[in-house]
Amino acid sequence: MIGEAIYVQYILYFYSLPDILKPSMEEWIKQLFIHISTMITTGAIALGVITPTPTPTLIPTPTASNAAEAPTPIPTATPTATPRPTATASNAAYAPTPSPTPTPKPTPIPETATQLDEWFTKYSNHYSIDRQKFWNIAVCESGLRPNATNGIYGGLFQFSPATWKSTRAAMQMDPNPDLRFNAEEAIKTAAFKTSVSGLGSWPNCGK
Repeated sequence: MIGEAIYVQYILYFYSLPDILKPSMEEWIKQLFIHISTMITTGAIALGVITPTPTPTLIPTPTASNAAEAPTPIPTATPTATPRPTATASNAAYAPTPSPTPTPKPTPIPETATQLDEWFTKYSNHYSIDRQKFWNIAVCESGLRPNATNGIYGGLFQFSPATWKSTRAAMQMDPNPDLRFNAEEAIKTAAFKTSVSGLGSWPNCGK
């Protein structure tokens, strides 16, 4: 308490005085103490309470001595891309063989009797053959039906695939056997063959 501290200081001061002065000072100190007590009682002197000042907590600075004690951060795993296999001579044999794209078969176009008559006349004249005999072969072989088939033979003149390919190669034209079922192509090819080999190319119908 502040009053008591002041009083103690004066007591110590009193005992430090020479004896000759102590009687007068003793009475003065008593009066001072009464005065200080009155001031404390009336609140003239506040009683001070000492609040301790908080001491800041020190954060240790990393040093060479404590660096080894610090936890080592765990690295984040980076995802690895899965490599695609590269075709090599060793694994090429295991690669799937691509399937060939089938060649679309030509769609036969319906022919009229007038068209057939015109084509027989046109190509008989072009290759200088007897039109009537040529016509008769087609009637005998297929009944004038462009889509007629008999085993490996097909078309107006019942060409086999091999005969068709060789004849078309000689004409320097598309050897696709599916063209046997195209009426105009069949008449043109048969007229060419007749001009080269005669009607004997159709032994059953060319007599």
